[in-house]
Amino acid sequence: MTKSLVGFAVVSVLLCASFTASKSQKPKIQQMKYRSSKSYKILAEEYTDHLTFEYLVNQILVPRVPGTEGNQKVGDFIKTTLEAMGWYVEEDIFEDMTPHGMRTFRNIIGTYDISKPQRLILAAHYDSKNITSSKGQQFLGATDSAVPCAILLDVARQLNCLLANSNSNKAKNLTPQLVFFDGEEAFLEWTAHDSLYGARHLAEKWANTPHPLFNEKSYLSSITAFVLLDLIGSTDVSFSSFYTQTEELFEYLVKIEETLTEKQFLNATGLRRRQKLFHSSRYGGFMGGGIEDDHKPFEERGVPILHLISYPFPKVWHRMSDNAKAIDYAVTENFNRIFRTFVADFLHLDANLNGCRRRKK
Repeated sequence: MTKSLVGFAVVSVLLCASFTASKSQKPKIQQMKYRSSKSYKILAEEYTDHLTFEYLVNQILVPRVPGTEGNQKVGDFIKTTLEAMGWYVEEDIFEDMTPHGMRTFRNIIGTYDISKPQRLILAAHYDSKNITSSKGQQFLGATDSAVPCAILLDVARQLNCLLANSNSNKAKNLTPQLVFFDGEEAFLEWTAHDSLYGARHLAEKWANTPHPLFNEKSYLSSITAFVLLDLIGSTDVSFSSFYTQTEELFEYLVKIEETLTEKQFLNATGLRRRQKLFHSSRYGGFMGGGIEDDHKPFEERGVPILHLISYPFPKVWHRMSDNAKAIDYAVTENFNRIFRTFVADFLHLDANLNGCRRRKK
């Protein structure tokens, strides 16, 4: 993907965290208390499955430019994986003009419980950039964005039992929704028209779609927070906060990482290779909101954004070396453990449910 920094002024956005919340309210994990050591251990260790995660990555790690067979196969894999877990899957299929003519795009949206009025969106793009080397090799995009897609599928798989057995009143109106965007990458050079095809289409569509339960509101207004993953998978990853509005959510990720590190619940090899993933803005300041990515069409319409993109960008960014060899599974596993705990806490899932336990020997 081509990501451009367009300045460091933080864009003010409106909050749609609830239908009665004030516009100045920030999205947050309501009444959250930090978990017990037992809960942290369960989420970090028992819900880690190396083989399954690598399998998910390998199914996505193929050339997948929009309109190609590879793109179709990866989209089908995402769809069938979500359906096999019992998620409700929608396909947002549309055509748009590109520098290479009219192309068909397909966004894939998986919702755990479509009856709930509010959504926590977890998103990534599944298309790959249109790059071919002098030797005829096609760009694979491991960090950009096969690994982020695998992370989302893995989160759904690992937390599916907890979602099915959750009795928390705090989460009764909230459901996770996974969005896999097509057409994030530019076909030639990044412009307002040659980029973000899927995100631009879906944001406009949802803004003009009445909410199924509250017709006076748009479907877009039911998004509590929009969490976008990108450029994840290599050793040289580093995450900072981009928006003051979602600072509380980002700082919670910082706190989770600190706790898992202190309790020795992270992969030790990953810790040695990359000592810290999430860097508090309270010490280094905000990075600003200028990285162009799939969140932008939603941010422009007032949706609260948590952008989890590695910056500075990984060394393999837009290089043919962004392939399977670029993936550091130990470091990525630590990101998974932190992110999984964050999502479980946001959704108020009880990790101690005996029926969902996967006790390690």
